[in-house]
Amino acid sequence: MRRRDFLRLFTVGTAGMMGGKPLALSSRAAPTPFEVYLTFDDGPTTERDHSGPTTEVLDLLADEGIKASFFLHGRSINPWEGQTLVRIVREGHALGNHLWRQGGNTVRDETSYTVLAQQFIEAEMRIRLDLESADPEAYQRYLQGPHLYRRPGGNNGLAPFLDLKNFSVLEKSPVLRWYQDKLDWLKGVYDYSGWHLTSGDGIPAMKVHPTTVEECVRWAMQGGYGYYGVDDYLCWQKRRSLDARLGLVVLMHDASDLGRKALPQIIKEMRARGAVFRALPRPTDRPNAFTVGIGNDPLADPAGEACEGG
Repeated sequence: MRRRDFLRLFTVGTAGMMGGKPLALSSRAAPTPFEVYLTFDDGPTTERDHSGPTTEVLDLLADEGIKASFFLHGRSINPWEGQTLVRIVREGHALGNHLWRQGGNTVRDETSYTVLAQQFIEAEMRIRLDLESADPEAYQRYLQGPHLYRRPGGNNGLAPFLDLKNFSVLEKSPVLRWYQDKLDWLKGVYDYSGWHLTSGDGIPAMKVHPTTVEECVRWAMQGGYGYYGVDDYLCWQKRRSLDARLGLVVLMHDASDLGRKALPQIIKEMRARGAVFRALPRPTDRPNAFTVGIGNDPLADPAGEACEGG
């Protein structure tokens, strides 16, 4: 067992006890607010009667008063799902382009600029046509932007708490900026190919992945299998006085049964730590640039010291 995992278990087992009695919650200082950007990939997934996974997620977000971001595959948008897109836009969520499909387009695939651009255009046209036919007003609202893009596969090596000084190098990467260099009309798009942490709800192919709601929540809050958790971010935020506007971009999938079941508890746990939920883009983001820097080793401690203990 790694040192930080042992300390985390030890802290959980002892922090709330003194003399065999639980400490009063009022003895804790109020948490410092920080921003969280929940993102849901690979949708939409709804039935002809508009029920289904994406609707369930939207209902929960509405009940909780939370704004989030949805990155859609063009091929996933069925003819009856225009109203789902309308609801996403009208309820103040962000609607993003996740290319036409997943296969062959991930960051690990050597896909040409031409193919990527065509995948983007096909997905964008499906989004726009379905929105316009379902609700012209919502369509006009979508056109006003901001326009979001996420390439499938993403990158989990993103670390807002690492050294930011060298991240400008990434903005010159042709892989990350294909949409700007090749097609002028795609300029102004926010690239969210990266994300900070995941609940593990969409990676069953991994050798180790969550199989229960409890494990899914734990991945989001404490990290798992090399992924960051919220607690890691908060620790580094405290140590390095990070700009709270950087926040956390959280990867989830609305079609995941496990993720949907875990979502209420994830929201509760994050709020208890001070989370304020918003839709992308972040105040610090700008178009035509990779939005968050990449750390070579997301678990490396740049200061050479452990993060446990705050």
